[in-house]
Amino acid sequence: MYDILLVDDEPAHLTGLSGMLRRLRPEYGIVTARNGREALEICSARCFQIIITDIRMPLMDGLHFLEQLTPQLAPRRVIYLSGYSRFEYAQKAMSLGSSEYMLKPLDPQKFIAVLEKTEKSLEEEYATRQQYERLAVRLDVAEPAYRHRLLNHWLEGKLRTPADREEVLTMLGFSGSGSLLVVYIKEERAAEEVKASLQPFGFHTGFTSRHDPGLLVAASSVQPDSGMLQMLVQLGLPVGISAPSEHLYDDVTRAYTEARYAAACCFYAQPGEPQVYLAADGGLDTGRMLTSDPRIPGRLKELIEGWDGLSGFGPAAEEAVCRMLGEGALPLPEELVREVKHLLSRVIYDLESIREDVQEVLLQRASCLGDGIRCCPELIASAARLLEDIAHSVAEAKRERKEGVMSRCLDYIDRHYREDLSQEAVAAMFHFSSSYFCQFFKSRLQLTFNQYVTRLRLNEAKEMLGSSNEKVYRIAEQLGYHDVKYFNRVFKKETGLTPEEYRALTRRLTEV
Repeated sequence: MYDILLVDDEPAHLTGLSGMLRRLRPEYGIVTARNGREALEICSARCFQIIITDIRMPLMDGLHFLEQLTPQLAPRRVIYLSGYSRFEYAQKAMSLGSSEYMLKPLDPQKFIAVLEKTEKSLEEEYATRQQYERLAVRLDVAEPAYRHRLLNHWLEGKLRTPADREEVLTMLGFSGSGSLLVVYIKEERAAEEVKASLQPFGFHTGFTSRHDPGLLVAASSVQPDSGMLQMLVQLGLPVGISAPSEHLYDDVTRAYTEARYAAACCFYAQPGEPQVYLAADGGLDTGRMLTSDPRIPGRLKELIEGWDGLSGFGPAAEEAVCRMLGEGALPLPEELVREVKHLLSRVIYDLESIREDVQEVLLQRASCLGDGIRCCPELIASAARLLEDIAHSVAEAKRERKEGVMSRCLDYIDRHYREDLSQEAVAAMFHFSSSYFCQFFKSRLQLTFNQYVTRLRLNEAKEMLGSSNEKVYRIAEQLGYHDVKYFNRVFKKETGLTPEEYRALTRRLTEV
């Protein structure tokens, strides 16, 4: 729907034209004015997409009105009407932005055609504007991503065209000599704050590495001095600075590696130490490969299997890491993390008591151990937690295995308690020593082996005494007692009655 302003000093013509428009376009907003001055006042308070105006009018004519009209953001079309076919009128109207020029009296069919043409022109302009607006939005979103990708390609030596080179140089703001700086940021959202903090030191074009979003990269033509280094320390973040390069643009891949390795020194730093490192000062042994002491896995396995359920594994993890590092220059953090993961995986593989599904989960955790770790104490703490969880799994496996053995043991006793059954024989059958079996049995049932067997036999004796007339000595024999006198003593000690007294009492109670 459009708003239309009709301007004409002839009342009959103004009424007829507005009536025709309301019939043709009932949804449009139609406003009328009697001269250019009145129309100008109306336009100061309202925007119109179509203005249809006469040229010759009192107070202010149509041409002067269009000259005074303030430009608006929305598209606008003007149709001039005139009773004169003078060329200079048409020429002037067109120079002022008129889209159409029509002679009075209006031919309705021609006017409808002009109106439709004007509407189509407006629709096309609106569509074009919307397309540009959508494109602008996409560019606003895409521009940072494009810059980020281009700068990362520069780091990786993947720029291919001279246009890419020029664009990167424009982003850098300098060419020739310079240094590269990397900062380990704690969170990606903190990148903007760190970028702002680096600018006073001459480090611009801050961007994150696409392979490590926690690593912010910046370049500068200013060589770091003691004052700059002291200010960088105030960031409280690990910082690495490459050695100066005469042609940083062409030497960026080497400079990036240097800066990243320099910053990696913070992995081994003690609490409170400055965390700004220059590649020129040296640092880690980037070529050093670690090999584990073959005694370490065995030692950890012993600690796990003998775990008391209370002690932590921090000291053991720290000792293992110290033995790996040994003497000499420190390796890259990723090399130490790799070897710790390898060690823990080997320990998990060597523990046969763990169920296969539990082992798989523990191995997966070992493979992800180094994710997000920024310092050696964190690595040791993570390794200690995993070792404790491994010990928990081993203890649980032992418990499950013992409970399974106990279940089978009790089932055997329940089926054979009438026989000549001894603790030593049952222990041997289940591959235990007699002393360990005695302790194991009592810890599970709160009864000794003999107490358990006696309880089974006496319960059976009570059943037999109450339900049969079997002689007492025969009952004793059937329950594994070869001496009836011994059976009588055991029975009386348990019940307070002799077998015969128990039988008599049971039958009297039954008769009642």
